This record gives sequence, structure tokens and C-alpha cells, in this order.
Amino acid sequence: MLKKIAIASVVAAMIPFATANAAVESGRTIEQVYKECGLGGAIFGNSSAILAIISNVTWDLGTTAAISDSMSPENCQGGNVKAAVLIKEAFPSVEKDLASGQGAHLSALNSVANCDSAASVRAQYGQYAQTSAYRTATQDQNAEALYSIVKQSCAI
Repeated sequence: MLKKIAIASVVAAMIPFATANAAVESGRTIEQVYKECGLGGAIFGNSSAILAIISNVTWDLGTTAAISDSMSPENCQGGNVKAAVLIKEAFPSVEKDLASGQGAHLSALNSVANCDSAASVRAQYGQYAQTSAYRTATQDQNAEALYSIVKQSCAI
């Protein structure tokens, strides 16, 4: 048991170094990756760089930000990528806020998707949520459906 804890501690300690290496390979600084990528960048990238960095570090030590940066060069640019990352990474919270019509995740989605027609997104997703396709779909499939609605209804 103690050996497993020691191995887990070493792995956890290495994550920031792997993140730093990925950032250097992509030509971006760690600061840029943490501000513009991952869940922190998706939620807070347009409003507060400090909150984006804190969110990325707190969420998973920045690994999602580094992975999203390293997967493709355009991964952290534009509202469509940020909206997709936000929907994918925080889908249950986005869906909950969408159902209630308010909340931080819905505000973040409206911001990154440059969405003036949030009521339209809410109505369309509400209609989709009443179908058998919604009930039989996986969470990822429902997130993709929401992203399609957002992409169609908003300026991303």
C-alpha cells in the first residue's frame, strides 16, 4: 500500500514537468497554454487570465490544457474550440445551467460561443432532451448534440 502511494506521488510530481515540456515543444509558453487552453481557458480565457490559470492548475495540474495545446496547433484559438472544450469537459454542469437558464457555465458558454441567442439554444436543447435519442445517447453523444446546436445558433 505504501509503495502504491509513493508511486502515485512520483507520478503526480512529474505532471507539471510533462506539461512544461509539451508547452515548449508547441512553441507556446506555459503561461499561454494555461491561459488559453483546457477548461480554464474555455471558461475564463476571455475574462480573466488569472482565473484561467488557477482553474487549469486546480482542475488537473494543467494536463488538459497541455493535451489540448499539443493535439493540434489551432486547438486553443477561436470560440468554436473553446465552446467544444467547455461542453465536453463540463457537460453535466453546462447542461444543468442550461436547464435552469442561469449559472456560471451557461454564462461561460454564451461568452466563448459569442451567443446572443442563448434562449434559442436552450429551447432547441430542451426539445432534444425530450426525445428518445437523448435518453439512449451517451453523455458524449449528448454533448456533441449540444455543440451542434450551439454551433448552428451562435456566432462561432
